[in-house]
Formats: sequence, structure tokens, C-alpha cells
Amino acid sequence: MLPRAKRIALTLSGALAAAAVMLSALPGPAQAQSRELPAPAGITSIPLAQSQADKQKVLDWWTPERLNQASSYEPRTTTSAVPSPSGSATAGATAPGSALATAAAGARASSSTGAARAGEARAVDGSVPPKAAPRTLTSKNVNLPPTVGKVFFRIGDAEYWCSASSLHSKKYGNLVATAAHCAFDVKTAKPVEYWVFIPSYTAGDRATPYGVFVGHTLNLSEKFAVMGDFDYDYAFVTVHHGYRWDPYKDANGVVKKDLKGLPMYKGVDTGRLEGNVGGQGFAWNRGAVVAAYAFGYPAGPHPDGTRPFTGRKMESCLTTATSKVASAKWSLENGVLFKKCAFTAGASGGPWVIKYSGAKRIGYLNGVNSLTWDLNGDGRYDGVSSPYFTTSTYQVYAYAARQKTD
Repeated sequence: MLPRAKRIALTLSGALAAAAVMLSALPGPAQAQSRELPAPAGITSIPLAQSQADKQKVLDWWTPERLNQASSYEPRTTTSAVPSPSGSATAGATAPGSALATAAAGARASSSTGAARAGEARAVDGSVPPKAAPRTLTSKNVNLPPTVGKVFFRIGDAEYWCSASSLHSKKYGNLVATAAHCAFDVKTAKPVEYWVFIPSYTAGDRATPYGVFVGHTLNLSEKFAVMGDFDYDYAFVTVHHGYRWDPYKDANGVVKKDLKGLPMYKGVDTGRLEGNVGGQGFAWNRGAVVAAYAFGYPAGPHPDGTRPFTGRKMESCLTTATSKVASAKWSLENGVLFKKCAFTAGASGGPWVIKYSGAKRIGYLNGVNSLTWDLNGDGRYDGVSSPYFTTSTYQVYAYAARQKTD
């Protein structure tokens, strides 16, 4: 793996490009140090759509047609010298016998000594979804959490989606957790545009059962914003109240139509995110070996071209134990690997939940889908990794949880 000093030199151009963003950000100090991962130099906090006018602009952008046409997103590196990956949250080359498979095997061998500890294990409890949460979010394996949904955003002239989850924030109930690469483009050193979160997203008439939640402020580690360091590929985004379009009906309950004969709609404020779907708890310093569920909306192809997922509904994976993993290409030195999970493009940012209760549909967020891996080199992804959640991760979360929105 690359030593930190060398990585800083390799990503200097990315740091210079990110300078303008950093100057306009609202940094918060990160005090605590960790034995396993050094705390980030600071917290990058970037305004998204903060005014009501900007919020309305974003809502107007995301028509049902644009939502349907968005594509699953792939992470990008800071330097153009490294080729873009072929799958969504992908870890790179995937041909049989590839360097990726070899590196992954080496990482597994070198990390067989057990869990990585970085300070005292801690946790913040979540909030249970209200009884109004839909009962249709089930699968044959697990009662799925309504906290999980899709984030939609725009980079350049294209629309994309990732996965994400509502996260408990004690005071304001307005927090979303996702992968940093699903909110900040390290290639251009800029935040994405038109960022929204739609919990419990399903294709069809009830695609936005709780409304669309527009991003207010993006919070992430400056190690990702400046260096594209995937040891810090997590982000916490505060959101406005939700907004839903309901059919406009007359006194007799008949849907009104405009001059073109199309149904008319009215905007309805759905309130705070956490009040609608609840919020997952948050856990850090739990070690690299944990049992967990991973959730997300995969859709992209495997390296061999097969497409087992459509992205139209939430999928889940379960593991009894994760392990450590590393990748020099992505500056990942302390990743956590979730084996035998075949997620593809679109699952990026989806939550890893430990101690998940199928009855309450909450547990503790302890990771996010970041990179996917072809571990055996057969052309199909069979692993997904997350950055390791340390005290540094908690500091970004805690800073975001104190931010008030409408």
C-alpha cells in the first residue's frame, strides 16, 4: 500500500484544485487522534441548496422523468492517470487473475490477525420508524428498513443515483448518511448538484411515499475532499423538510386536470425526515470483524456484462463477519470487507447496519457501501467494502447532527 507521505505527493494536484472549495467551506476542528487511523485535519462542510429559492429549484428539476432516467453512479479518483472503474462503487480491474484480485488476497492474508481497534467502541441509539411506515418493505430474507432510499444528483450534464439512509440526529431529525463519492466529485473537486434523498424509493406510483428531501449542507472529511482518500469515503448531509406532490382534487374527490388534460398536483410539506421513517443509530470503533446487513439499490452490470439487479427495489446482504481489506489504487489502507455480497452500480452509499432488528427496522450504522470487489477474478463482484468508522468519523457525524434546517 502507499505510505501517507507518498499519497500526499501523488494527490497534490487534487489538493490544489480543492482549495477553492475548502476556502468556502465551514470547517469544524477534529480533536481526537486514533491509533489505527489518524484523525482528519478537519471537517469540510459545504452549502448545497440552503435558501427556499434554491430548494424549489432542485425540486423543480427532479421530475419523474429525470428520476427514471438517472443512471447508477461509479466513483472516480482524483487523478486522470488512473482509469475510471467499470462498475459502480467498484475497486478497479476485474479480469481473471487481475491485480485487484491479487491485492485483495494479499490484504486478507495480512489482516488475518483480527479486528482493528481505534479507541473505545461507542454507539448512539437510533429512532424507530413510525407505525405509518409501509409494510410492503419486506423480502424473503429480511424486513427492510424504510430509512434506506436513493440519493439523486447531477454531475456535468448527467443525472445519477446512489443509495443512502436516514441517520438519527437527536435534535433536528434531518440527517442522511451516504458515501462521500455520492455527494462530492473528487475528479472536479466540487460537490455534486441538485442533491436529493428519497427514502423507501420504489419504482412506480409510490416512488416517493414520504417525499423528496433536498440537501442543505454536505459534511465530509477533508481527507476525502482534498485527497480523494477512500479511507474517508463517508458523508453526512443535512436535508430540508420533505416535499411531496399530491393529486389536486375537487370537493367531490375528482382529480383536477389542466388545459392539456394532464392531472394537476399540489405540493405538500411532509415534515422532518426522521419523523417520517426513523433514523438508524451510529456506531464507531467497533473493530473490523462484525456481523452486519448491507442495504442498497444495485443496478449496474458485473464486469462480465451480466445484470442481476434492476435498481428498482432495495436489496440486502448479510454477513456473520467482515474482515480487513486494502487497495493502493483507491488510497484505501484500513477498509472493511463484506464478502459474498454481489452488489453492483447503484448500491454505493447504502448503509451497513449492525445489531439490526427486523421488528424495529433499525440498528446501528457502522459503514457504507464504498467499493465493490471481484475477489476471485471471475468477472463478477463478490464483495463490497466500507471505510472503517473511527472517532474521526464520529466527529463528522456529530458536527452534522448539530446543523439546523427548516
